[in-house]
Amino acid sequence: MPPPANDKITGTTEKRGRGRPRKPDAMSNAERQAAWRARDGARTKSVTVTKNILPPASAHDALVRECEQLRGELERARRKLETASRATPSDRVPSDVAAVLERLPRPDDADSGERRLNLMINGARIFALERLVARFGLPRRAVIERLIDWADDTLSRSLYEDEAAFNRYIDRAVTKNRSAR
Repeated sequence: MPPPANDKITGTTEKRGRGRPRKPDAMSNAERQAAWRARDGARTKSVTVTKNILPPASAHDALVRECEQLRGELERARRKLETASRATPSDRVPSDVAAVLERLPRPDDADSGERRLNLMINGARIFALERLVARFGLPRRAVIERLIDWADDTLSRSLYEDEAAFNRYIDRAVTKNRSAR
């Protein structure tokens, strides 16, 4: 390292700055940035431009009309549902009975066979059975079988969550059938 320069006139010694000394041809930060821009500009850049094109006003109007139409349909459906839920059970029964009696019967079990059932029924129940037979055009046996199937299916489905109750229901039916023979 060379000794510090001495000023012979004033007698002061100049201290060197910290770090590496600058070269005489060193560029400033601004000059380096300009050179980089010049080099980078020479390279070609591919740029993808996406234009967001708004739909024409007529398309917007059509969507608004469709939205209003759907809102109207939804409101009508809600009113219809509300009216149906307020209906008394007697208003809904004919459609429920029709659904039960108009559906196809269960397929018969080949193992179960047929058994005779002798019934004594109240006169009002006989007349009700005759009305159902006339209304749906089914034989008495079919009306009774379909009503029994419906009641059994409904009760079985309600017990699916409670396996113990379901098993008691099934076992009770099997036990009573065996003892009746």
